[in-house]
Amino acid sequence: MKIRTDVLDKLFSRCVRLLSGGYCKRCKKYVGYKKLHNAHFHSRRKHSVRWDFANTAPLCYGCHSHIDGNPYEKIEFFLRLLGQEGLKELDERARELKPLMDKEALKLDLKNRIKKLEGL
Repeated sequence: MKIRTDVLDKLFSRCVRLLSGGYCKRCKKYVGYKKLHNAHFHSRRKHSVRWDFANTAPLCYGCHSHIDGNPYEKIEFFLRLLGQEGLKELDERARELKPLMDKEALKLDLKNRIKKLEGL
């Protein structure tokens, strides 16, 4: 079942990919931000971390496919990114039933970040 995306998802994904400078976080190859995927550690079904920067990593298609098909490597990858404590905190937030954020405020924040990142 495909998860529906909305404006907030698109803004969040664009922001994560722009922050990467166009580089895959795993293999370090430059592919440009438009070709990067926004990989999630915890599924986007978990709204408590769906738009959490710690729950995502910009990856090229090959790396995204690889870590999604290899759960142990996915854990190791995010453990290297976040550290033991960071991953533990992310897991705790993922267990929350609903997000603790104002979606409209998050949209505005993401739009402002994107403008700065794009130099507008």
